[in-house]
Amino acid sequence: MARRSSSKSGSKTTSSRRRSRSTKQTLAQQLGKAIALLLVLGLVLLLNRYCGLESEMIGPRAKLVAIDGDSLRASNGENYRIFAIDAPELHQTCTDAKGKEWDCGRAAKKELAKLIKSGEVSCIEQATDKYGRNVAQCRAKGVPDIGETMVRKGFAIDLGRKTGYAYAGVESEARAAGRGIWAGTFQRPGAWRQDNPRNN
Repeated sequence: MARRSSSKSGSKTTSSRRRSRSTKQTLAQQLGKAIALLLVLGLVLLLNRYCGLESEMIGPRAKLVAIDGDSLRASNGENYRIFAIDAPELHQTCTDAKGKEWDCGRAAKKELAKLIKSGEVSCIEQATDKYGRNVAQCRAKGVPDIGETMVRKGFAIDLGRKTGYAYAGVESEARAAGRGIWAGTFQRPGAWRQDNPRNN
């Protein structure tokens, strides 16, 4: 009788241990699922913030203005540098086919202002530059890609390796057609900035 009682007691202990293990496994599985869900949500938020899953509307009510040929300023004070392009600086001059100087920097600014005038401007942020500006790929009503259009019309150049030669093909097309700055000669904007550093 004592042996049977001992056997029953051992069976109950084993059953209790199994239930305890099963409960712990269930809790661990639920905890694992909760952690996985949090990680997925965190990843979605990161992608949204850094990969620009949603574009930020900055016009037309933002009253955007062109600062120069590759920069915009919204009415809230935010500055946007157009992704993957470099335009002649505001006070930069170029030379036309006849060797005559012209204000290519001001012409680039005027062209950018014309592109955003249609309104409905939205930008997808790509990065932040050393001046704290949002580097963004922007579009406007009737203009699917402002940067590409500026390069295509010959008022900006492709930034090259830094941005993966995003508009290199369009630049070649503008150069071959002699559009804008490609009609004559010009100093690359980066070289012009080095030769004419800002005082501030």
